[in-house]
Amino acid sequence: MLGIWVAVRARGYLGDMRLRALLPFAALLGATLWCVLLLGLRRSEYGPSGLGFLVWNLTLAWIPLALAVLLLVAYRRQHPRLELVALGAAWFVFLPNAPYMLTDLIHLGDQHRLFDALILGSFAITALALGFASLLIVQLVVTRAAGAALGWLVAIGSLCAASVGIYLGRVQRLNSWDVIHRPGYIVDLARMRFDDPFGNRQLIGYVVALSVFLTLAYAALYGFAALMGTARPEPQR
Repeated sequence: MLGIWVAVRARGYLGDMRLRALLPFAALLGATLWCVLLLGLRRSEYGPSGLGFLVWNLTLAWIPLALAVLLLVAYRRQHPRLELVALGAAWFVFLPNAPYMLTDLIHLGDQHRLFDALILGSFAITALALGFASLLIVQLVVTRAAGAALGWLVAIGSLCAASVGIYLGRVQRLNSWDVIHRPGYIVDLARMRFDDPFGNRQLIGYVVALSVFLTLAYAALYGFAALMGTARPEPQR
């Protein structure tokens, strides 16, 4: 009887674990579909909006999460360290695509501002959630592999680097693929900034402001996630 009771409790706990793992992914997928539906309603009610690019940008925002999940799976299966580093590097390059959508708010026009603000905000928040979810996973992997201090260093450093990437994407019109397609141009930009690190006050101010916001927002999410982790309900008997 004791063995049966333990098996039932373990099965219930594993089922609860699977549910809690699938729920955030289902919610993010639902939010993505809802954003697309809002865009379709906007077109149906008011005609073309010129916001169709949001769908592509949100698709790009899913890439960091997909790479983070692959990294977690590879880590749990004890894949070679070189493969883990490659996945981590790819995630790092594509991470800015998620918070980048916060800057898409500049496309808010003069007509139908209320509905368009809802659309732009929905896409931006969903993309930011995707980015933060991927960062949670990556931080988890780094923490388990090398400790909490390095995990936080990677998290905060990634958000600061993403802020630079967002600036380059919005102002210099670069994208993640340019790391492969135009590495020389990126190196030239970096060299120019290193030669005069304080010459672009707009860049410094923007990166600092965005980095602080992203770090505080992520820390709040991380704190709530940790709080919920310590307050898990007991599995049903």
